[in-house]
Amino acid sequence: MRKLSIRERVLLVFLAVIAVVSGYVLFFYLPLSQRITSLQAQIAQSQEQYQQLQTQLTDLQQMKQLLDSPEALPAMPEYDNLPAVMIELHTVLSDCPEYSLSFQENQTDDSVLNRQVTIPFTYANYEQARTLVQRLHDNPLRSLLTDVQLSEQDDGTVKGTVTLTFFEYRKVETEELG
Repeated sequence: MRKLSIRERVLLVFLAVIAVVSGYVLFFYLPLSQRITSLQAQIAQSQEQYQQLQTQLTDLQQMKQLLDSPEALPAMPEYDNLPAVMIELHTVLSDCPEYSLSFQENQTDDSVLNRQVTIPFTYANYEQARTLVQRLHDNPLRSLLTDVQLSEQDDGTVKGTVTLTFFEYRKVETEELG
């Protein structure tokens, strides 16, 4: 067996260094870099989920606070609240020069009665019509403003139609089996 020359030894050392560096990059650095990238993506996704959950928690706390407050929502009146509805509509529409009321057939969902009224009206200008719609929206009875249509006529008057649904609690009578 012959001795290796200096040049051959240097090349072997150089080859060993290249093999060690290549092994380090292939078996340690690349998998570690991919794992770090994957973990950073998971962290970003977790932070996004955390923000969404924080928003949901804030909304939930606000809803609980709203429900716990004494002035939260008006109580749903019991069935046949028509006199109170008529008084409220008369109060709100008292300064309206021209209007009519059209009640649709009542719809019942289990124990909730929906009393829907369509109100076509005319006002001298847009601002008055907008104020009327706002007053209908803000009425103290349990209701939902579902449709608003306003159109300005050639003479400057504003014709509008509003659909408002009032909700009433209907007691469901239970029959005793005997």
